[in-house]
Amino acid sequence: MKETISEIYETFRKPLLYFILKNVSNKNIAEDLLHEVFIKAYTNFDTLKEKEKIQSWLYMIARNTITDYFRKKQISSTEHTDLFFEENIDESVINELSCCLKTLIDKLPQNQKNVLEAVYFNEKSLIEYSEQKNIKLSTVKSHSKRAKEKLKKVFNECCSFQVNKNEEIVDYKYKDNSCICNQK
Repeated sequence: MKETISEIYETFRKPLLYFILKNVSNKNIAEDLLHEVFIKAYTNFDTLKEKEKIQSWLYMIARNTITDYFRKKQISSTEHTDLFFEENIDESVINELSCCLKTLIDKLPQNQKNVLEAVYFNEKSLIEYSEQKNIKLSTVKSHSKRAKEKLKKVFNECCSFQVNKNEEIVDYKYKDNSCICNQK
């Protein structure tokens, strides 16, 4: 089981840290909360009935840990809850759709796939990627833009999205069962 927990940690550490950081705006606190999340996950791993839902389970633990943090700090719960709830609607939808993102990225041309993986999964800037691969920055930007346009097109072909007044995705539905996102 330790290998499983270790793999889970490596897979979800960075996305969970960004999620927590978005809510607490302090890197040291976010890292402390991230450690709490993984301690809770490790302690309660045996209670997880559906192992394929590990991602949503971890984000639920993270949301609860953040809420507990703000309660302990005696920050107005209504003030925090309102802001937190609005952000998490969008975050939960994105988390659900991210499951098929890797599959869709793998179908892109190699140069576009490489740029997106470097930027979104390996946390490199376009400039860093450009310098590392010795490719012109304008070319890297072009690959990134084309890749994102293709992904957007595939998502729009597969899913119908509901957006809020800020044009943030708050809900989605699969258009049909053949959608790659619906084949988990």
